[in-house]
Amino acid sequence: MSLSVGVIAFMFIFTYLPQLAVLVFVNGPLAAFTTILLTLSESSTIINILSRTFLIQDALVDTFDGTLVSKHQTGVVSEGRQLKAGNFNDPIAKLGKLMKSPFEKFSPTALIRYVMYLPLNFIPVVGTVIFVLVQGRTRGNSVHSRVSNDGRILVSFANNLLVFPTQEVV
Repeated sequence: MSLSVGVIAFMFIFTYLPQLAVLVFVNGPLAAFTTILLTLSESSTIINILSRTFLIQDALVDTFDGTLVSKHQTGVVSEGRQLKAGNFNDPIAKLGKLMKSPFEKFSPTALIRYVMYLPLNFIPVVGTVIFVLVQGRTRGNSVHSRVSNDGRILVSFANNLLVFPTQEVV
């Protein structure tokens, strides 16, 4: 919680007024409201990056891999981490050392995409909503999906494994 409070306080102290000055010309009387949403959206992105990178990345990877192991997808998991031999009742206990991380670290593509969508906030009222939805959809898909060797996309939500073929149906 202190990370969130610190980032939000920092963002409001240093970015709220400059952004408000610009959005007053674009949004008029709604500028104060849309600037608050913009600052909170930017804060959320920073908090998300910092917490995933430094605080919870290992737990997310273990949960995803544990779900795959529990659904008997050990072939996919073994591509990125070692699995302990034996009969374990707990799928997390079967997980061994991580050999490669499935998450992107500060990738240039993600940064360019974020900067590219940032001007959506200049559209009064709906722009900020569209920006938040697009960012959520993009980040959500990258966090919850992993592609297996046979070209299927594996998506894990709340311990339910969904498998989608990547070939388009004509």
